[in-house]
Amino acid sequence: MKTATLLLVDDDEVVLATFGRGLRDAGFTVQLAGSGAEALTTARTTPPDLAILDLRMPGLSGIETAALIREVGIPVIFLSAYDDQESVAEAVRQGALGYLIKPIDVTRALPTIRTALERARDIQDLSEQKDRLTQAVGTGRVVNVAIGILMERHRIDHQEAFAAIRERSRRERRKVREVASEILDAWSLINGLGSREMCGNLNAASATTATLLTGNKPGTPS
Repeated sequence: MKTATLLLVDDDEVVLATFGRGLRDAGFTVQLAGSGAEALTTARTTPPDLAILDLRMPGLSGIETAALIREVGIPVIFLSAYDDQESVAEAVRQGALGYLIKPIDVTRALPTIRTALERARDIQDLSEQKDRLTQAVGTGRVVNVAIGILMERHRIDHQEAFAAIRERSRRERRKVREVASEILDAWSLINGLGSREMCGNLNAASATTATLLTGNKPGTPS
């Protein structure tokens, strides 16, 4: 497993030096920033795995910095000398994965940091799974519509239509979705000519596609 990189952000140079050294001794790669603006530059050029932000800093506050850093996909935990309920509530609202109270005891802080890293990895995995699922669903819809068009146009069954698309994708070394999208584009162009017969054919193709997706025959209640 690769060494996790932490971005430590605090306007107090003593905290940066002592806490930063303790984190390095614990096996982390540590980036240091003395302000929110500096942290943003570092986060955008060499993104860390986790940012540890002082809650109250001059200029960009920790809250403001966290909002901007999270836009580029970097999880955060907050570091503060205050443990009042308002500060904790604000940290939660900003999606913080943890909250550390000064003065920092590195040994006691490590479980919070490691837990935050684990949660960040879980969140990233879920996000990637969602993206893959969304892409797969989109591909399935495009391919099914193309299959419906071919079935109606050439009076062939589902298996033959899909085999035709797959064979062309193999022959041309392209993805099935690309070939299916090409069929949809061509059909849309033909339909755009305005012929009633063509429109009727498109409606029939859509009905055939609905049959593929629902398993019901056209006109049969779902």
